[in-house]
Amino acid sequence: MASHGNPSRRRSDFALESFDGPCMTSFGGAGLWRRFLDKLNIGRQLAELCVPGTGRRFTTGQYLLAIVCGLLLGLQRQADVAGLRQDPAALKALGLQAVPSQPSLSRFLSACPRRLGRQILDISRGFTRQLRSNFGSATIDLDGQVQVVRGDAQGADFGYNPKRRGSKSYFVLLGVLAECRDILDAWILPGSRATVSARVARLAYRRSRRGLHSRTKRVRLRADAAFYSHEFLSLLERDKVTYFIAACLQPKLKRLLPNLIYCELGGRWAISQLAYEGHGWGRERRMVVIRERLEPEGNRDKQLQLFKCDGYAYQVIVTNADWKPEEVWHFYNHRARIENVIKESACDFGLDHIVSRKWSGNMTWLALVVLAYNITNWFREKVLGQHAHRQTAQTLRRILVELPGRLLSQGRQWWLKLWRDHPSRQEYERALERLDAFAL
Repeated sequence: MASHGNPSRRRSDFALESFDGPCMTSFGGAGLWRRFLDKLNIGRQLAELCVPGTGRRFTTGQYLLAIVCGLLLGLQRQADVAGLRQDPAALKALGLQAVPSQPSLSRFLSACPRRLGRQILDISRGFTRQLRSNFGSATIDLDGQVQVVRGDAQGADFGYNPKRRGSKSYFVLLGVLAECRDILDAWILPGSRATVSARVARLAYRRSRRGLHSRTKRVRLRADAAFYSHEFLSLLERDKVTYFIAACLQPKLKRLLPNLIYCELGGRWAISQLAYEGHGWGRERRMVVIRERLEPEGNRDKQLQLFKCDGYAYQVIVTNADWKPEEVWHFYNHRARIENVIKESACDFGLDHIVSRKWSGNMTWLALVVLAYNITNWFREKVLGQHAHRQTAQTLRRILVELPGRLLSQGRQWWLKLWRDHPSRQEYERALERLDAFAL
């Protein structure tokens, strides 16, 4: 049997306890983010914001830019963002002089005023208007996300909370531009406001519409049953917005559904329509009804089970569009794309993280998450040329950002050198070439 030799000698031969190598980083491709942020002048716009009593070492803009850069790298906690201080090569790639510590970030978020979140969202909406100025028509999707709160965060209270029953929560209201998946607006509400009122729906629509360019004349809106109310529908009609909203199945409407004449679509689906006048409406509105035949033993989508009767499940969509019923149904079903936006924002950017005990600090964090998500979305489209099929933020980071690199000083300059034979070299160089040619 072969001898394995002396273990202590092997350890000394390999020098396992030596720290005399070059400065390395796992974010060697982060220079792409720095160049794209420079193209958008993000740092300059954030530098114009001010939080009183920020401190002497870091300005408000430096705090905000550090958090945005951390979110772009996938760092979703204050401790992870502060950990960039131990990676000088990554700081060089990002163009940052320094990064605040975790206690400094916590104090900064606690000191943020309420207006700061709105100002950051205005910056994001301004870029959306500029980059989407050629949209003659646009579709706004409205939805919400419950955020579980552990502790006593300001503004959180008890409400609809399927994830952690009996705990306090926030309700995050989102407005998304469906054609390109940009987040137009995001706002934090107490958990008890998860049942959206007409006033909250109106504010969400107004804030989201501010992200559209003035050239966008035709606006469509999709939302689930939480946004169904006579007051909100009347507002959309006055603004000449074409809406597609899931209707709440009230007892009067339920009694009408089984007696309609349905057109079979093949298989288990059938469709119909009716003119319906709700309580206090004073007018009729068009309702498109989708009927599904239930399978006795099969598992099915719970979201469609708004109403069951005699072996059928019904879903009703209220709309003012003069489209065919099946066109209304298919167009409304595309609203499911907003779920992908919410999932990516939560999993890859920390949308569902509560980082401060102050409502204003959490609102600032949410606005920075929206900005980082939109920057990634614009980068995928404008630089990488991804439109219909887009890589997730996690995939993009793995291919273009998380590249091993080392920081070297040559010729009185700092150089970040990447591995010459890395599999992502061609994608990186192609992205760098298109980024250099990009102009806002």
